[in-house]
Amino acid sequence: MNTKEYQILNNYLNEICLYLEENDQFLLEYIDKLYILNDFFADKLFDYKLNNQTKSNKITFMDVFNLAREVISNIDINYLEQYDNLIKKGELDFSYHNDYPDSECVIYHGHSFIRKLININREFNYNDICTLVHEFIHYIHGDNDTNNEYYLAEFLAIYFELYSLDYLIDQGINKEEIDYLYRIKEAKKSSIIFYRYELILLAYIKFGNINSETYQLLQEFYHTSTKESFLAECQLFYKNLNIIIDNNQDLLDINPNLLGYVLCREFISYNYRYILGTILAIYAHKYCDFNDIVNLNNSIGNTDKSVSEILLSIGIDINSKDFLNNVLEALDDYLNKKIIGKSK
Repeated sequence: MNTKEYQILNNYLNEICLYLEENDQFLLEYIDKLYILNDFFADKLFDYKLNNQTKSNKITFMDVFNLAREVISNIDINYLEQYDNLIKKGELDFSYHNDYPDSECVIYHGHSFIRKLININREFNYNDICTLVHEFIHYIHGDNDTNNEYYLAEFLAIYFELYSLDYLIDQGINKEEIDYLYRIKEAKKSSIIFYRYELILLAYIKFGNINSETYQLLQEFYHTSTKESFLAECQLFYKNLNIIIDNNQDLLDINPNLLGYVLCREFISYNYRYILGTILAIYAHKYCDFNDIVNLNNSIGNTDKSVSEILLSIGIDINSKDFLNNVLEALDDYLNKKIIGKSK
């Protein structure tokens, strides 16, 4: 990269950080811990084969709805009124031909209303139940828009999806008809993307403008990154940000002040939350009390506590020196219990 390209990259990073300062402070505050957590997570997954294949079956629309209802009633029976209204209000749609980019809970905020829709791409096996439970947890929080729900939404949805997996297996469901690795594989994809820019963001936040010598500061203070790898990461990140800008040029022509928003919405404000949510869900699956997570799910929109304080209240100390080791132990425990073969 030449001097001009570094100047443009630093301008992009400045816009990104201005946006994060207002909308995503957790990433700014914990970037040094998040990149370490991500690298540990990626290294651990490298040890495992994540190629679980799931058989299809003849499970019907109503089978999926009723089994998911059974799971949800065991989480909290008070959720059933909202759940039963999904069909009555036309807020649940099953696609039989992958009509949606992904299964999702979509929230529309109007001037005087909020419209919530759950869209499920059918896989025609018991994954459909787990996916519906996951999206319904997002649906529950669709009326609210607090910082804590923003940061922890994936954690809660994935945790209760893992619960639904356990529930179905305990009911005798054939493991070949359920993909207990789905969220792990999705988190791995996010982990790879985050890996490509985590050190660039860390370096900019901690040291200021990026240049060809920034790798030396990373080596000195964080004992990471070679010159060759850091320069390659900068080049790739610069290229990807330019592609995002090109794809959103019409919007930016109308409102140039949306540059930070445009650059962040593609992945920077999403991938780390998906990785963190998966890791916290795996951790809580092993170490935390189920009722504590249910209580958190019911109260998260009504607390002024910070994310770290909320997690501490359910038994997760993300600032503990033992946190990383506990994460790896929980991940090993989850994967090994599901009888996955190691690749080495």
